[in-house]
Amino acid sequence: MNDERLMTAAEVAAFLSISKKTLQRHVEDARIACVDVGTGRRAHLRFAPRQLHDFIASQTREVTSCPSTRAKSAPSISTISRSVGVAFTELPRPGTKEMRKPSSVC
Repeated sequence: MNDERLMTAAEVAAFLSISKKTLQRHVEDARIACVDVGTGRRAHLRFAPRQLHDFIASQTREVTSCPSTRAKSAPSISTISRSVGVAFTELPRPGTKEMRKPSSVC
């Protein structure tokens, strides 16, 4: 038997810089091995450091270029606006259907 101390879920989450909820999902998906030392309805999960290093190794991948350093191209969207600006004084009065004539105030 190895003399490594088993770690709690809180310790493992801090070690991996993830939340306990994310750690639980990894356990449920069998990505991280754990030992259940609880009895009854309450589970007390413990994790071996060697298993964590295996998990880290399985999640590590080589990145050839960082996505954030790639040159960004301009969007190829052309839009044509056909809207017309209307002054508040040209809006119809409530209850009428006519547009008011623009005033020539400068």
